[in-house]
Amino acid sequence: MSSWRMSVTSAKSHRVQSAENPGASSSVAEARISQKEERLVRMVVAIATIFIVSYIPTCIGILCSVIFDEFNMFGVYRRLFIVFGYILSLGQPISGSVNILIYYKMASKFRLVFRRLVRLDRQKQERHELE
Repeated sequence: MSSWRMSVTSAKSHRVQSAENPGASSSVAEARISQKEERLVRMVVAIATIFIVSYIPTCIGILCSVIFDEFNMFGVYRRLFIVFGYILSLGQPISGSVNILIYYKMASKFRLVFRRLVRLDRQKQERHELE
């Protein structure tokens, strides 16, 4: 879809540029599309990074269970295993909570729908209903 948008906007902007300035080669429409894609890439990288960081303790816990036979619920390191289990259980909620904040900050459509959902954008809704 992105390549289709790029080709359509390139054709339109090329016609406009050739009429205004025949020597110009870059278009404003291509810059807008690349900025949009750049924001999307930043959002995906941020979400993936949060996911990886929040699940590192889980990987360490599994690795410790494999390496040390006594690192289990009934072994010598029982108390450490239980404490580590509590820490591991925090990874998913933290990741999910931060993801919502990242989506809200970076995705304009998500922000609009979220605001409508929780009625933070009541004035805009009332204006649209009156029109």
